[in-house]
Amino acid sequence: MRRTYGRNGNSVRYYKRRGERIYVKNKKTIAVLLVGSGILTIGICAVMNLYLIPRIESSTQGIKCFDMNIAYSYDEASRFLSLLSETGKNTYLTRQLPLDFFYPIAYGVFFAFLMITLSGKKTKMIVVPLLLAAFDYCENICVCRMLTSDSLSRTIVSIASAATMIKTILMYLCILLILF
Repeated sequence: MRRTYGRNGNSVRYYKRRGERIYVKNKKTIAVLLVGSGILTIGICAVMNLYLIPRIESSTQGIKCFDMNIAYSYDEASRFLSLLSETGKNTYLTRQLPLDFFYPIAYGVFFAFLMITLSGKKTKMIVVPLLLAAFDYCENICVCRMLTSDSLSRTIVSIASAATMIKTILMYLCILLILF
């Protein structure tokens, strides 16, 4: 690692890896992105888990939202949708899903910058939070389709369930990579 100083006097770090120079911006920029995305992640997670999801699940006789399951079958999805009240469905479509479209960006940036910060260099591990976000988007699109469709498609349920399962595995993998 070589340390130089920019025009404004801030420390700038450069890392060499296999003959190429990887430029890492100053520590203040990384800290702002890390803290900002962390606060956004916690805020979105709190709103969804403490307010929106309980409100949605209040009409489903204890059946959890799609996001809260590791996987689900066509029958489980069908039962959830049949029990979901109009208010619950409206909350899911107009509040939960729009917020859940910002959530992968927030936690993806947070996990990626946390991995870079903890490892001290650019790392290939950041592909894990990016894949995690991609599978979360796949799940969200499928859930939106299930909520708005006149008839429930077995294919969409299967894709959504697989995306949910892969997303869950990748979330645990992210946490393990950060801890170890």
